[in-house]
Amino acid sequence: MFMFCNSDNFQKQGRSLLIKAIAVLMIAACATSVLAEEKPAANSGWKFRVAPYMWFLSLEGDATVKGQESDLDLGFSDIWDELNIAGMLTFDARKGKWGIFGDMTAANLGKKKTVGGIRIDPTIKMALLTAGGSYQLGKWKLSDTAVTDVPAVTVDGMFGIRYTYLDVELDFKNVPLSDASGDKDWFDPLIGARAFFDLSEHWTLALKGNVGGFGVGSDFTWGAMGTIGYRFRLFSEENNARAAAGYRAIYQDYSEGSGNNRFEWDVTLHGPILGLVIEF
Repeated sequence: MFMFCNSDNFQKQGRSLLIKAIAVLMIAACATSVLAEEKPAANSGWKFRVAPYMWFLSLEGDATVKGQESDLDLGFSDIWDELNIAGMLTFDARKGKWGIFGDMTAANLGKKKTVGGIRIDPTIKMALLTAGGSYQLGKWKLSDTAVTDVPAVTVDGMFGIRYTYLDVELDFKNVPLSDASGDKDWFDPLIGARAFFDLSEHWTLALKGNVGGFGVGSDFTWGAMGTIGYRFRLFSEENNARAAAGYRAIYQDYSEGSGNNRFEWDVTLHGPILGLVIEF
């Protein structure tokens, strides 16, 4: 769980620590891979991975549209009431140590609620498109006694950019407030790292994290995802598919304008994910 204090100094220190931690991980892993003895790759061709997911979303935060602010907190128990589910599709292509990736998320969210006697019916349409590159910093066996290459861990450094599109409508009921609607889009640069653990022939663990924004788009944004997977054969003689389940979270702090033209999105999206990973 990630928590943010109301103190600006504490937020700045936390963001700085996140960035430094990822940078240290990337530098340390890169130095180790340079010192390690390289072995020729058994297969130097392109490898591809496609993964459709479903993301069962919760929201925590606030949105301001044309100066009108709304609390968007939506707990896990509310998911089934309004069926707030986002569709995700991720794609990876790798040749040697270098790779490219893409991620697409689309969601239509909303939950009628009453705050301070005011009924609010927010509707949020969202699209997140991420693209970038990766570099394998190293691969290490986790056991010296293992005859095979498992258990092992592979660490990648990642860099890219995320495009965010939002269409937000705030419908206020039974109060002298005019409804507010507006759409915004922006780009955020991202840096991060991911680790893939081959625990056994069938079981895997994947962890990924990134930070970004840096005032280019969002003032600050972070993302984290962890999944555990089970490999199996899918129309192949090898274990080329993986059922995966886990948790994903994205935080965005974006603002623009002032007064009646103020738009602000200070929201954490989070929830469990279920997916299928296919490799070829």
